[in-house]
Amino acid sequence: MAISPLSLPLPPQAFHFVLGGETRALVRPVRPADLPYFVSGYARLSSESRHLRFFSQASELSAKQLDFLTHPDHRSHEAWGALDLKDAEPIGIGVARYIAMPERPGIAEVALTVVDAYQRLGAGSLLHACLHLSASRQGYRRFYYDVLWENSGFLRYLKSLGGKVVGSEAEVANIEMPIYASSIEVPQRDGTAMRFARLMHDVMTAAPIDA
Repeated sequence: MAISPLSLPLPPQAFHFVLGGETRALVRPVRPADLPYFVSGYARLSSESRHLRFFSQASELSAKQLDFLTHPDHRSHEAWGALDLKDAEPIGIGVARYIAMPERPGIAEVALTVVDAYQRLGAGSLLHACLHLSASRQGYRRFYYDVLWENSGFLRYLKSLGGKVVGSEAEVANIEMPIYASSIEVPQRDGTAMRFARLMHDVMTAAPIDA
């Protein structure tokens, strides 16, 4: 008998997590009050990171973009963010989001952004794991990604987790992968996939906090 998404345990809605480099992070869904973190975080992205994530090197996000990015409805549009707690005022680390594709029921498009200073610390994978857990509980089955072919590291990462190229548009690869509801569903074919499965387990067993 198939398991209903509604019967799956929910990930904690806020928790602390220690990333690489002993960076203590607060992880939780994005809320409207996070707008200042988006403004400052985008300003701290390198031109290369802006190009790879937004396919643009615009110097700032528009008011319309900021409003959209900070108002997920947590069903058809979900976003998880991480904040560095080392200082009195938290600093934005990164965001992962999915947005439903109405023309393709059960599929949602994903985007991940991590500020350059926090890349390679595991933040992107952690937020990606949160996204899988949330989307699976909303009944989504597959994630879709548009990735520049030149972003070879991210392409290798997605393929390690079961992502497959389903199309190509000019310089962009179209990737799809299954959405995983638990760590045991992840095809642990290499070290990247094994680390991702552990992150999913760590998220589900993290102590919830009020934040």
